Formats: sequence, C-alpha cells, structure tokens
Amino acid sequence: MLFQYHIREMTVETSAEDFVTHFVHVEKFLPFCQQCSSYNTRWTCPPFDFDPMTIWRSYTGLRLYARILQADTPEQPLDVAVAALKQEKRLYRELLQRWEQETPESQMLLAGTCDQCETCEKVQGHPCGRPELLRYSIEALGGDVEGCLQHYFHLPMLWGRDGKAPDYFVLVGGLLTK
Repeated sequence: MLFQYHIREMTVETSAEDFVTHFVHVEKFLPFCQQCSSYNTRWTCPPFDFDPMTIWRSYTGLRLYARILQADTPEQPLDVAVAALKQEKRLYRELLQRWEQETPESQMLLAGTCDQCETCEKVQGHPCGRPELLRYSIEALGGDVEGCLQHYFHLPMLWGRDGKAPDYFVLVGGLLTK
C-alpha cells in the first residue's frame, strides 16, 4: 500500500533578525533535542561546539520553505505515510541545495536530522564523513518550527495518532541569506 497524497509548496521571505526575535529560543528547545535519539549522535544535532546564535546572526534574510504532503484520503496508515515523507525529504533537500547553489553566501536549513549517512561518524568520534553535505535544521539551531509554521504559513502542526497519518505532514526549512 502506498500513501496517497499530493504536494503543496509555500515560501515566505522574512528577515533573519525578525525570525530570531520571535522564533529562536535555543535554551527552550535544547531539552527537546536531548530527548531525541539523534542528540549527540549526529554532527547536525546538539550539543555543538559553537553557539547556534552565531549562525543566525551571520545572515540578514530568511526564505522559509514548507513542503506539505496533503493526504488524499483521511486516516491512511502512518507507516506508509512516513515512508513517503522520507522520499519527499530527499526531493525537498534537492530543492534547497539548488537554492543554496544559486544564492552566494547562503546556507540552507533542513527539516529534522541529517540522513545523508547510514551511521554518522560522530558516533565513532570521527569528523563528519560528508562535510560538504552537513547542514543544520531550524530546530537543531533552537528554532520553533511549530510556531513559525503557524505564524508564517497559517498551518497548525499535525501528528499521527493510533497508527493513522495526519491530514498532512509538513517539512519546514529554508535558506539563510546575506
């Protein structure tokens, strides 16, 4: 069985300063990261050897991008929906990479944890095996994805429940610009 869905895409431009003021709260979101299995096991996830605010403060603009997987029928199985979400995350990353390549001195922000390697080199105490692909997510840098989704895109974050997929999934990321 395949997840039956269609894609909607939305973008919003804002200043990095405005986004940081309203939606970046590193200390508030770090405890959530600490509960995740990716915490301290991936180079793109906390704890970091730098202050995430240095990244945010290095840019003036932010193009937010939401890729929405809208279910065609309600209550589809969550496991098949998650498989589709993983496939869409690859396409989502490709688009953000293209934006980054086309925009000098920019940095893309991904949705969720890095999935470029099967096992991250950080687990073995080694440097990132693919540093050219290493990019952080909004949430890893202390950003409130749920809050920005509601504010900029007027969408609540939905979650699967009881083995059923929500009406939609959203991948939220963006492009920081100078």
